[in-house]
Amino acid sequence: MTFRQRDRLRVIVAVCLILLVLLVLLVRMHFAPMIHELAAMQVDNQASNVINEAIDEELRAGNLDYDAMVVTEIDSNGNITALRANIAHINRLKTTILNRIDLKLKDMSVETLGIPVGSIILPELFSGKGPELSVKILAVRKSDALFHHDFEEAGINQTLHRITIEINVTVTILTLAGTQNVEIDSSVVAAETVIVGAVPGTYIDLEGIK
Repeated sequence: MTFRQRDRLRVIVAVCLILLVLLVLLVRMHFAPMIHELAAMQVDNQASNVINEAIDEELRAGNLDYDAMVVTEIDSNGNITALRANIAHINRLKTTILNRIDLKLKDMSVETLGIPVGSIILPELFSGKGPELSVKILAVRKSDALFHHDFEEAGINQTLHRITIEINVTVTILTLAGTQNVEIDSSVVAAETVIVGAVPGTYIDLEGIK
């Protein structure tokens, strides 16, 4: 290869690099809002599946049991005198569930997350088509789980007591448009039971379950 050919090759490489940089800058400036929105939707959908999988695993393990979470006290006539939360069990559940979710999110394959180029450039015609821009989860910044309960009528002299888990996760993701934080909120039914008879509100003591 002559010096002139080498110089020409260097020029071509330099021009290609400049064009690549300009393309990245163009994407960041023009398409960044759309990329951020689509990436957030992708991560939210996948993370919601991960949360459901973690809850299902706890269900199959028998940890999400109503009688384990709530202790029902009754008198000699069979009337409910108190409903008390098993705080120790609930705290263990919270830790286990969040650990499962964090691990699953960190292990989430980048191959399952991607934005088709057609959805960005011309979504009216090419939505979901074309090569994909990868979306990568860099870190789980925050995760929390809150237990809630509610009562509703289930029939004559019957009350449905339902316990749900509200899970909030914040992750940092990386796309061609840069990094961003995405918040995922999901509410899952943990356990429920039908209580026969009156449930006097003044006797309900469910500290730890909102």
